[in-house]
Amino acid sequence: DNVDQTSAHGRRDLVEPGFQEPSNRISLNHQDDDVDLEALVNDMNSSFESLYSTCSMQSETTPLLQNGQLNRSQLPSSGASTLQPMSPRQKVQRSQPVRIMAVRRLQEEEQQFRTSSLPAIPNPFPELCSPASSPVLVPGSLPQSQPASKHDVKVFSEDGTSKVVEILADMTARDLCQLLVYKSHCVDDNSWTLVEHHPHLGLERCLEDHELIVQVESTMGSESKFLFRKNYAKYEFFKNPMNFFPEQMVAWCQQTNGSIPQSQLLQNFLNSSSCPEIQGFLHVKELGRKSWKKLFMCLRRSGLYCSTKGTSKEPRHLQLLADLEDSNIFSLIAGKKLYNAPAEYGFCIKVN
Repeated sequence: DNVDQTSAHGRRDLVEPGFQEPSNRISLNHQDDDVDLEALVNDMNSSFESLYSTCSMQSETTPLLQNGQLNRSQLPSSGASTLQPMSPRQKVQRSQPVRIMAVRRLQEEEQQFRTSSLPAIPNPFPELCSPASSPVLVPGSLPQSQPASKHDVKVFSEDGTSKVVEILADMTARDLCQLLVYKSHCVDDNSWTLVEHHPHLGLERCLEDHELIVQVESTMGSESKFLFRKNYAKYEFFKNPMNFFPEQMVAWCQQTNGSIPQSQLLQNFLNSSSCPEIQGFLHVKELGRKSWKKLFMCLRRSGLYCSTKGTSKEPRHLQLLADLEDSNIFSLIAGKKLYNAPAEYGFCIKVN
């Protein structure tokens, strides 16, 4: 008994602390065997070195299948046959790094493997995949946007001088006014305007800010021209709307019999989506006639109407004279001289 205890103490001193429990298990299983402990430790170290070298060789030479599993058919037969049962040291040994292919490459190979295994299906729309009509847009396939073309416009001043200005096709009347103010070194007080002038017809009108100069010029004759001058009433309609809605001409003001102030009525009209109805008498000259006829007119949101029976505004008595949505309003120049008008001031409705 004393000999066995001494041998047990000797084994604890020789084996490393991490392997004391496995050594105890070996001593329990082989209590009756007389084992050389130093030879056993050397044996274990040599087996660990051979196992490490074998695992390193396999990790460098063993390829992977597309699903990431090892190809067992290509493992070295000698290494597989000579491997010994796993020892306690192997349980503690860390796994060695294995060369793994990139994820994208694995996915591409897996997709190729699947498509190659599937039967060939004919394309029902081969014309859509042809290079000529391919729906996929390649760089440079779209037509390049053409730059805006330039035009030369001649503008006259009130003193008779003219100036040729190069403008773009998308330039508006307000843009051209700002450009002329800058080139002429004028004071910009928001009263400068561009006038479409027709001297042979005795007509003219102020262009609205949003109108395109090139489009307006395309409808003008050779005798027509653009004038650059001031118009102090350009934005007067928005500054003092009371001047454009006389109480005796606004139908809704007459219906209230003065119970509501005119300013409050106009404010309600202008702030809403409705349009105040303007009514009154005008002298009208139809196209091709020389005489003027006095008619009762009614201006509504839908257009300008004339009454065929006195001042009646019944639907059966109202006749549409002009749709102002698609028309321009021109002022008369020397209306009495050219058109024998009953008054000096007049206007002309011209369809676009």
